[in-house]
Amino acid sequence: MDADLNIRLSYELKNLQHIRDQYARRLEMCRGFEGVRLKKLTRKNGKSYYYEKMRKTDKYVYLGTKGVPDVKRICEAHFLKEALKRIDFNINLISHILQEYLPFDKNAVNEALPLAYRSDVLPVSDAYLAEGVRWKSGRLAFQSEFPENYPEHKTERTSDGVMVKTVSEVVLYERFKSEGFIQIYELPLVLKDYGPAVYPDFTILSPVDMKTEIIVEYIGRLDLPKYRDDFAYKLGRYIANGYKPGVNLFFVFSDKNGHIDSMQINRIIADIKGI
Repeated sequence: MDADLNIRLSYELKNLQHIRDQYARRLEMCRGFEGVRLKKLTRKNGKSYYYEKMRKTDKYVYLGTKGVPDVKRICEAHFLKEALKRIDFNINLISHILQEYLPFDKNAVNEALPLAYRSDVLPVSDAYLAEGVRWKSGRLAFQSEFPENYPEHKTERTSDGVMVKTVSEVVLYERFKSEGFIQIYELPLVLKDYGPAVYPDFTILSPVDMKTEIIVEYIGRLDLPKYRDDFAYKLGRYIANGYKPGVNLFFVFSDKNGHIDSMQINRIIADIKGI
């Protein structure tokens, strides 16, 4: 098993076993309460009242409110039984994974093969980088066939020299770069509706299938009516041409001051990575 995964699973297994011991000891203190059946009634005044269902007669005997010790013990006993059931399931599952997991790194796979079939295949990350170089070269050549989109507005420079229009776009560009994404700024996109080409802010080669082109648009001034109308029109064209928000089309929104919630970016990166 890969070392990091083995460590994480082994830690989680020990943690679950520790919690199980604590819950089991607490359940021992509730013996006699775990099989009691309750009925809860809530009155118009908002207060809840509890009744015990008797085993032999199926009649209900009033116990009191939530704060009554016996009611609290009954509820705790039922909670602990359900929690222990789930903990035991997870302990068995993780134990099984630790025993049966087949590592798929290059060395482990090659060791399982006869010498004649062993390969120096690239790891997935290296394969993405190699494919990304080929993809980017071809798409930059395609980009060069189109006029540049408002070059006079490109006043900000990224760490690798790409000129963009806002500081927020620099932030997004650098974040995508740090994640290892292969990206192109304002790669022209010719849609099937035969309208004018659009210039998505970021086009990213999918690291999952290494062929899907994912669009990320930075949306900065929805407080302005003209900007809002242009965004709605562009979104409509994307959707009409088969793009699906949250699948191959993402948006990063900021306030009128250009501030972006970093959690937005984290979610988009996770979605692009398919995790």
